[in-house]
Amino acid sequence: MMTDPKVSMDIAGRAFSDYEFEWDWQTTQLLSRACGASIREERDLHSLMKSSDGAGHPMVPFNGALLARNRDEVMDALIGGYATWQRVGRWGSGGAKFLGTIPQAGRGRVSSRITEAGGTSKGHALVRFNFEVANASNGAPLLEGWMLLFLLGCAPEGAGSLNPPRIAIPERPADEVVVHKTPLNVTFDWAVPSGDWNTTHFIQQAGNPAPLTHGPRNMGLVLQDAARLFAEGHLERIKEVTIGSLPAPHYPPETTETRFWNEDDRVLGRLVVPAVNRIDGGEGDKVCIDQIELRF
Repeated sequence: MMTDPKVSMDIAGRAFSDYEFEWDWQTTQLLSRACGASIREERDLHSLMKSSDGAGHPMVPFNGALLARNRDEVMDALIGGYATWQRVGRWGSGGAKFLGTIPQAGRGRVSSRITEAGGTSKGHALVRFNFEVANASNGAPLLEGWMLLFLLGCAPEGAGSLNPPRIAIPERPADEVVVHKTPLNVTFDWAVPSGDWNTTHFIQQAGNPAPLTHGPRNMGLVLQDAARLFAEGHLERIKEVTIGSLPAPHYPPETTETRFWNEDDRVLGRLVVPAVNRIDGGEGDKVCIDQIELRF
């Protein structure tokens, strides 16, 4: 019988070697398309044109951080390899501050480390992965942030608690709602520009009605919606995003709704599969991304 490996609490404080990645204008256009941008939407057009002076997609540096996290150097130390991560690992919550306009083409450098490790009352491990992304050509900072990694059944005995952020979403009806169809090939559309070919997004796992949609793709979908509604389509005006949790999986072709609330100097949100569109047999609306906070 296979038992889940335990995360070592000694991993807190571990720093990793810098990781470099590159992208071109096709990468940023394909990321835009994977996140729902369309030539049928006037506010998206400037982000889909081949323009050397246009801004790149904000998911480019975030995806660079994901690639840095997924490499062998990190996964071997964290959980004994990427194959184990595919079985027990999840991205649970995260945050990012965008520090500069993303070039449409360029090379990035990721510095990363693990700052905290802990567990939950149900025996799952939580590990905080921090990162900074800079423009490798001139050192200009592009992004800083963190991801809280969730590892099923992998907390050792005596692990201290580690809690995700808690962002209160208003009880009133949403101020804005954006409805999206989900293409059946959405996992392929995201994997091509992102390089994330995790098998959980292509092979239907036992007990699931379909492969899982990538969490970062859905994060990008929310950013795309927010830019249209609150920044005339200019994604570079989003300066900070926090995601409190990803409580439920999203399966293609479940239709989703991004629900937004205006709250003082912030925009709060959720990505939801309405009850009528669920294919997993559950009841009620299904929240796929919760406690989203955006600052412009």
